Amino acid sequence: MEVLHMFEATMLPYIELFPQQGQNECRVAYVSNHEQLPPDEYAFLELYCSDTNCDCRRVMINVIGRSQKHWATLNYGFDKKNKMAGPFLDPLNPQSQYSQVLLDLFRWVLQDPAYRARLENHYRQFKIALSQKSPTEKSTRKG
Repeated sequence: MEVLHMFEATMLPYIELFPQQGQNECRVAYVSNHEQLPPDEYAFLELYCSDTNCDCRRVMINVIGRSQKHWATLNYGFDKKNKMAGPFLDPLNPQSQYSQVLLDLFRWVLQDPAYRARLENHYRQFKIALSQKSPTEKSTRKG
C-alpha cells in the first residue's frame, strides 16, 4: 500500500522550494563523445513527494537536456531494505530511446557518496520545509 500511496502523491521539484540551492546543486552530466548518447548537457532534476505523511525516502529524477528536452524519468529509493530501492526507470512517466543509457549514467553518478548524501539531505530538507508550510501554501499540482 505504501508504494501505491507514493505514486498517488504529488511530486514537486526541489528547485520549487529551494530555487538557488536547487540550481547550484543540480547534478549535470556533460556528454560530448559517447557511443550511445547525443552530445548534450543532461541535468538530473530532483522531484520529491509532497505528502507530509509519507516517508517513502526516494527521489524522482527528470533527465532534461540543455534544450529542455525530457530524456528520461528515473526513480531512486534510498532505503536498501525496500523492494523498490535503488535506481530504476520510472514505469509511470515518459521515457525516450536513451532512457536505459541515462539510467546507466545515473548509476555511475551515484557512485559519488557525496552526491548520494546530497540527495538524502535534500529529501529531509524538502520534507521539513513542507511540514512548516500552512495548508493554503502547499501546492496542489499532480506530478
